[in-house]
Amino acid sequence: MSKWILVTGSAQRIGRAIALELAHGGWDIVVHYNKSEAQAEETVAQIKAMKRKVHLAKCNFTNKRDTQNFISKLVEEIGWLAGLVNNASLFAPDSLAPGGTEHKAVNLEAPLMLSDAFKKQLPKGKTGAIVNILDSCMPESGFSAYAQSKKSLRVMTIEQARRLAPEVRVNGIAAGPVLPSPRQSPEHFKRLIETTLLKTQTSPEAVAKTVRLMIENPSITGEILHVDGGIRLQNTPSMLHLQAVAG
Repeated sequence: MSKWILVTGSAQRIGRAIALELAHGGWDIVVHYNKSEAQAEETVAQIKAMKRKVHLAKCNFTNKRDTQNFISKLVEEIGWLAGLVNNASLFAPDSLAPGGTEHKAVNLEAPLMLSDAFKKQLPKGKTGAIVNILDSCMPESGFSAYAQSKKSLRVMTIEQARRLAPEVRVNGIAAGPVLPSPRQSPEHFKRLIETTLLKTQTSPEAVAKTVRLMIENPSITGEILHVDGGIRLQNTPSMLHLQAVAG
């Protein structure tokens, strides 16, 4: 039985935590990266230390042709995939990514293309699972392209659950404040944590354990779980402004 699972954007941060948690659970991991090669190799080394199989794969999801062919090339190299975690994401202010085309390509179109290719590669009689990583409470001001792409991915997650059944289960995880962005100061991130009901930071490991639950539970599909410390319940205009400034 195939135990291969592709975790996109798994070189570092949340993606790495997901890859390590799944490896700990007995999965063989495809570590995907775009630019973070050194970090990806570190993730590979950690998985090898767990005595699991691991395959390193590079793909730029802003390149439509490469994205469309990515999974078929993987299948040629390692065999069929039993799972897919669409974690790779672009988070940049509108001023640095004008037009929103890159956000749409990475955050929405790539998960759609990869998910369709994932179902096509399943051998007859086999089933698989997909988890899309969403955002529990997104900034509005200055990050409209990011926000729109993630909102669209949330809608697509439910549509995929219907469209890809019964062979493929599709779920989503809406994560709260896990790690500060590269443009976010420790002070801003601390203030964001204080807006959660639990007044605590969501750990990458908490997200990763929820991914594993959704991948391995055969009865869950079309579900979006919030792993966010309750921040979505504190969705006030002042909090959204704080998120935008912090980002």
